[in-house]
Amino acid sequence: MMNPPTKTIEITVDPEGGVAVKTKGFTGSTCKDASRFIEQTLRQAEREKLLPEYFQQVGTSGQIQQGN
Repeated sequence: MMNPPTKTIEITVDPEGGVAVKTKGFTGSTCKDASRFIEQTLRQAEREKLLPEYFQQVGTSGQIQQGN
């Protein structure tokens, strides 16, 4: 018995901020149905307006350190 193909949605963000959404394993228009929520979310993010609070400095208690 063969397993159905794996369905994957791949999201790529390039260094300039451009985004590509690629679907794999879907047939017909099901690919658009599967990726619709991602594309809608990305469009909403493009229209996002950052408030002044976003640009305020975070206090030392709120800083996050990354390991090497």
